[in-house]
Amino acid sequence: GGVPPGGHPPAGVRPQQATAQQAAIAQQKQSAEENARIEAAKQAANKAGSSILAKRKIADLVSQVSPGDTVAPEVEEVLLEIAEDFVENVTNFACLLAKHRNSNVLEVQDLRLHLEKNWGIKVPGYMSDDRGGAASKAQKP
Repeated sequence: GGVPPGGHPPAGVRPQQATAQQAAIAQQKQSAEENARIEAAKQAANKAGSSILAKRKIADLVSQVSPGDTVAPEVEEVLLEIAEDFVENVTNFACLLAKHRNSNVLEVQDLRLHLEKNWGIKVPGYMSDDRGGAASKAQKP
């Protein structure tokens, strides 16, 4: 508990206060450890050279949009960087919105809000309702 080995809490600190302080410290340590795990996972993914999109997907997209055309390798690299930066930016901001809702779960409404307000991108199948921006699944007739 919050009592030192001598059997008495520090002067001026009630046992309940000491316990609350210890709980707060434990929660801070847990948050720091979780953040360290997330950062380590990001670094491991970067070292492994994993990317959100593969160069092959870019080539496939180009061939769908403009059959017979190709993309220079340098352009593929730039497009990959742009796509990865975009996804990271949107995900990070949407996570901040989820935290603002006091949630640990990233939801479509977080992504939708950021994409619509900051990028002007509408998420297909989801639309704003009249309650100030909450997302609702579009109803099909």
